Amino acid sequence: MSAKLAVATLVAWSLVGCTHETLKPVESAHTTPTTTTTVAVKTTTEVAPQDDASRTTQAVTKLLGLDAEIVRLCNLHFDVAPTEEGAPRFDFDETNLTAQDASVLSQVAECLTNGPLAGRHVKLVGRADSRGTTEYNFVLGEHRASAVTHFLEQKGIPPVRINETSRGELDATGTDDMTMRDDRRVDILLGS
Repeated sequence: MSAKLAVATLVAWSLVGCTHETLKPVESAHTTPTTTTTVAVKTTTEVAPQDDASRTTQAVTKLLGLDAEIVRLCNLHFDVAPTEEGAPRFDFDETNLTAQDASVLSQVAECLTNGPLAGRHVKLVGRADSRGTTEYNFVLGEHRASAVTHFLEQKGIPPVRINETSRGELDATGTDDMTMRDDRRVDILLGS
């Protein structure tokens, strides 16, 4: 995804708001040279007015891979700029969590055990960049989601409150080492 398209997508999300529904996969821009990428955003007919801070939070959390409600209700704090941290990010072909990942996940775990989200479920979506086979990337996404599950379980979240899945490389948009890092993550979404 080009930088202009990524910015346009973030602006679109911030203007129309989120409905906490999972978007269907977007056609890859890599299928044919003439294919264009479009993003479908489902909105309700009644969208509550939002202030600038709310729109910014939604756009940033979409980029981070963290559910906006988790960030807001848990009052998450990031040690570095939000575009550099958020959902756990992984090195190429790795499943190990970093110290920054542990910092964010510890805050999420505390919120899910003793905070405003106590008793709620989470969905972990493991992801990979486009390098490697589709099958390998699905397994890699599963292993990344499992690493986050293991961390949350150690912090007291019962396994029955965690739902893991993998999208592998299906939604990967990176085209170089820097942008592919954003594809290697585990999204943390608020479950029902």
